[in-house]
Amino acid sequence: MVIMKNINYKFWNLIVIVKDNNILLINRNKGDFFGLVPPGGKIQFPETFEESAKREVLEETGLTLNNLQLEGLSGYINEKKGEQFIYIDYYSDDFSGVLKREGEEGECDWYPISEFENLDIHPDIKTRIRNILENNSYEYQIFWDEDTNSPSGKKIITGEKMK
Repeated sequence: MVIMKNINYKFWNLIVIVKDNNILLINRNKGDFFGLVPPGGKIQFPETFEESAKREVLEETGLTLNNLQLEGLSGYINEKKGEQFIYIDYYSDDFSGVLKREGEEGECDWYPISEFENLDIHPDIKTRIRNILENNSYEYQIFWDEDTNSPSGKKIITGEKMK
């Protein structure tokens, strides 16, 4: 393990929102990441994790979250660059408002949970969503290899193993 003095920590959130056996996803159309993703984004200083999740959902979907459940932690570690991205992952089925179909991040829509495994979702995000939908608490860590620009390893601890 490399011990560095100047580590760059970045905090993000991801919020799985469910209604009538459907999951809300955004067909992302900006940045370097495309495909279906749940709402979420950067946690801005000095926001709390919960405040940030509620703000991101409102900005991206037009919905107001009334209640959130913390489901898991996930992240990326890039030792070469001294970076660690930490994601706070939530679940909610308690919200109000009218869904904004077209947003800055992309098109929002409801997708049947029964079709979840067939949807075009990044595999690492799919792993996190799957655990949230199964109500498994988790810690999911991806170790990033800067030289190959790809994961060099993954580790997940779920449910009973976390006790």
